[in-house]
Amino acid sequence: MPPLTVRRAARLTPLPAFGPLYLVGLAICVALVIEAVMDGRYTDPALLPLAALAAACYVGLQQGVWVDGDLLILRFAGARTTIPLRDVRAFTIRHQPGWGGGKRMLWVELLDGGEVRTHVGVSRNLFSPAVRLPFEKMVALVERLDEHRRQVS
Repeated sequence: MPPLTVRRAARLTPLPAFGPLYLVGLAICVALVIEAVMDGRYTDPALLPLAALAAACYVGLQQGVWVDGDLLILRFAGARTTIPLRDVRAFTIRHQPGWGGGKRMLWVELLDGGEVRTHVGVSRNLFSPAVRLPFEKMVALVERLDEHRRQVS
């Protein structure tokens, strides 16, 4: 059996657009759960929805692009896509079709010809994409991802 090693994934993107809202929701849920437990209300029916809301807030905070060794991890809306960096051909910034040209998204082009759209982009819309960046930071993110890809290959 191979030895277990603990690796820490590094977040390459800032908090999502609703990051502060997720933080406040998580803090409120945790405070209410602690208060209920300290009062001895272990069977309070409100604890289950509070735990679910706290978990949803935590998952919302995890959205973004992460790098863990030789893996690129895309975490969005409760889903997680893991792509080996050696399978990536390029990272590109493209206009999102059908959005009037004001929205540019980060795409991952794979060696097998496939493409993966991330939820990281440049937009003036508050609700989309999940993680918004200024264009200069988006270019810096692409450069940093390319650097990681070159180190792995």
